[in-house]
Amino acid sequence: MNGENLKISNSGSHVWPAVRLGLAAEISALFAELNETQWLGREQIERQQMRQFRKLLQFVSDHSRFYAGHIEASGTSVGEFRSIESLQRLPLLSRRDIQTAGNEFFCADVPSDQGEIGETQTSGSTGEPVRVKKTGITQLFWHTYTLRSHAWHRIPFDAPYSIIRPTVVAYAEHANWGAPFSFLYRTGATQTIPIGTPLAGQIELLRKFQPETLLVYPSNLRGLVEKWRDEGTGLQKLAWIKSIGETLPEDLRQAVAELDTGITIVDGYSSQECGAIAIQCPDGGGYHVMSESLIVEILDEEGQPCVPGQIGRIVITDLHNLASPIIRYDIGDYAQLGEPCSCGRGLEKLDRILGRRRNLVVKPNGDRHWPLVGFHDFGSIAPIRQYQMIQETVDRITVRFVTDLPLTPDQKTAFIRLVQKALGHEFEMEIVDQRDSLPRRTGGKFEEFISKVS
Repeated sequence: MNGENLKISNSGSHVWPAVRLGLAAEISALFAELNETQWLGREQIERQQMRQFRKLLQFVSDHSRFYAGHIEASGTSVGEFRSIESLQRLPLLSRRDIQTAGNEFFCADVPSDQGEIGETQTSGSTGEPVRVKKTGITQLFWHTYTLRSHAWHRIPFDAPYSIIRPTVVAYAEHANWGAPFSFLYRTGATQTIPIGTPLAGQIELLRKFQPETLLVYPSNLRGLVEKWRDEGTGLQKLAWIKSIGETLPEDLRQAVAELDTGITIVDGYSSQECGAIAIQCPDGGGYHVMSESLIVEILDEEGQPCVPGQIGRIVITDLHNLASPIIRYDIGDYAQLGEPCSCGRGLEKLDRILGRRRNLVVKPNGDRHWPLVGFHDFGSIAPIRQYQMIQETVDRITVRFVTDLPLTPDQKTAFIRLVQKALGHEFEMEIVDQRDSLPRRTGGKFEEFISKVS
């Protein structure tokens, strides 16, 4: 979908937040409104969310064969959905449900005032790719949340900006940042680098361009940090790193801090299906949910709402997508629910975003937990450029290392002991070392720990 061609006006199909006609005006007006709505109290935000949800539900009950049956089966009229808790009357939506529904998942007769309708497909990193249609309204929120991220963290628009991501097919430099920034601001130049460029080549290009802001995947950033630790960044102006596309491990955030360059990491959580989901708080730590367009539930294994501090599944409702309604979508990720934020924003807060179920280590007794693998101490045994651990069975883990030199038998033994201790179990382990970078999944994503145990 070409964002520059969006034309949207107010209509009866959505009521909150309001949008205006003409893309630059729409972004500007919605951005201004979001600067106000972020300070509403939790109860005020929930009232507005449910007001918009009832609008969405009324539309899908009339225009979606897929959802009409769900709503009828709930035994509840549209008007009775008055709280987040009332959403539990509706079933969870899985990736498999979307696949099975096929074209019936899409709504018919989407009003023209929703803007241009395009289609996106997830990367399929879970092995279950899905197709989702997106409207001009959803694209508008994506643009505006991108601006919000920069504004919250006071990232200047008039400075050089480098981007390393899988959607870049060839190296290029541009006079401005493009949409949505160039619609509203005079920006600096942009450098775009394909994620498949060898790390040494990436660093050379970055040093020539000297960006002030860098947008990058965490796994790619880890490789850069390892090289920067050895030879220095050589990036005198770099002040902000925007992390996207993957879960940002805390040890990687710490590794950037230990470079002692004053670089600030700004992390965001998004998906192809739902757009921007949460943005790192600039003041209070953790992440704020984009509550103006999404309802995010954090549920335990029994499907009940988590309490602050508890880790649970992320379930998302998109309040504005009339083309492919996403209602109570179990996206497959986990997060830790937070207390209300000290910054004063009423937007829901997540303390941590932890990745997918397949990223949990499984013990022989059935226990699952987030894997701490002892990364901080790897360097005491041998320099590691990249690593990945794959749990093949409940008893066996394959560890893949990228190293400059082959590991000795003694080093492999030391690594096995270190990882076993960190994981809290003496798993059978095979250490495989290689010189080439480890492959990424479709869409450019990389996971440091994968469990094949169902």
